[in-house]
Amino acid sequence: MSNKIIITVGQTKGDFIGNDNTALQAAVNAATEKGGGTVVIGPGTYEMHDSLHLSSNVNICGAGEETVLRKTAMVKSGLSADLGYGHFDVSLAEPDKFRPGMGVHIQDKNSGGFYTTVATLSWRDGDRFGTSRFLNHDYSRANECIVRSVYPVISGYHLANVTIESLSIEGNRYENEHLNGCRGGGIFLLQAADVTIRHVAVSRYNGDGISFQQTKDVHIEDCVCEGNNGHGLHPGSGSVRPIMQRVRCTDNENDGIFYCLRVSFSLTEECELRDNGGVGISVGGRDTDHLIRNNHIEANGGSGLYFRPGDEAMAGHRCQFEGNRLIGNCTRKSEGEIFIDGATQHVHLLNNSISPAAHDGRRAIGIVVGKEASNIVAFGNELGEPALEFELRGDEIALIKSPPATALRVGPDAAPNGAANHLVHTTG
Repeated sequence: MSNKIIITVGQTKGDFIGNDNTALQAAVNAATEKGGGTVVIGPGTYEMHDSLHLSSNVNICGAGEETVLRKTAMVKSGLSADLGYGHFDVSLAEPDKFRPGMGVHIQDKNSGGFYTTVATLSWRDGDRFGTSRFLNHDYSRANECIVRSVYPVISGYHLANVTIESLSIEGNRYENEHLNGCRGGGIFLLQAADVTIRHVAVSRYNGDGISFQQTKDVHIEDCVCEGNNGHGLHPGSGSVRPIMQRVRCTDNENDGIFYCLRVSFSLTEECELRDNGGVGISVGGRDTDHLIRNNHIEANGGSGLYFRPGDEAMAGHRCQFEGNRLIGNCTRKSEGEIFIDGATQHVHLLNNSISPAAHDGRRAIGIVVGKEASNIVAFGNELGEPALEFELRGDEIALIKSPPATALRVGPDAAPNGAANHLVHTTG
């Protein structure tokens, strides 16, 4: 924690007293005005009508499981007038459902991903509300624009040097609609650097547990992402040097860990990825140079480790998958405990314990190497019986069953100077 000031928030005592996001935000704002510090949140359930918006050099520390940030129930409305890119207001057909201070998400059928907008309503004038961020798209009634009070429970935009620790996030999944991982999650970071998240549980959020996009040096340790209606962890959009250690991702509807676009030089270590609806770990879309070791990956709907389709420019290359334990994955779809699809190159599968299981009459397969993959090294792996050890769909020379001639230089320590040159430089 910071050695600067400490500001306390509680439901009955503290520097700021309250039971919702306004008290928490007031404490963060006060610490920001003093140049940084730590906001200590006392026990209790805090109703979140908007994100807790983080600031650089301000740490958040709860009282463990006794501090719960709970997403409130969603309301939604169509538009009363069309909206323009870059504007800072919305016009609502049902304005009385909303009030200034609420978080909202804006999307129509022609926008998705980063082209949607998450903002806080800042003022009201009849059916018009101001927004804290400009609109990322033209939204129209003809394209069925909907404004919904969905947002991350904790948000960090354009910041550096932050720790979030020792609290729980309750996403109230069944009273909210889904928010895409490019704009949301139980915790959501965008263009952030040097952020540590530890001893945090995110459960039942209607979206990803923790999503971080365009980031540098995000460290997630000893956390839980459970029962979310998206991915457990979603490192994405060019993030560099993320470290994910001892994270438990269970019972999420999609993947345990979904590496999105152009994530590089990561370490995923000693995580538990179990009973997720998608795959255990998904890699692809220019995701490269990862070290994934000593994880437990069990009973996921798809493969334990999956390299997604892509040509040579877009596939996931140079990954070392070492010392992991894979047990009985492919419960919904059978493609192999490890499935390397696309034109993926230079993957080392070393000393893993692989125990496939047949589900609903589908055969158990250990490692599938797709027809376009090449330079795949598989050595020292132990495969349970009765399992088909390998399914090679392409050229035999694509698979090497001897020790690697040259070790891969992967993971955060292997990142060269300039590895993050494609990202915003103001995040540290």
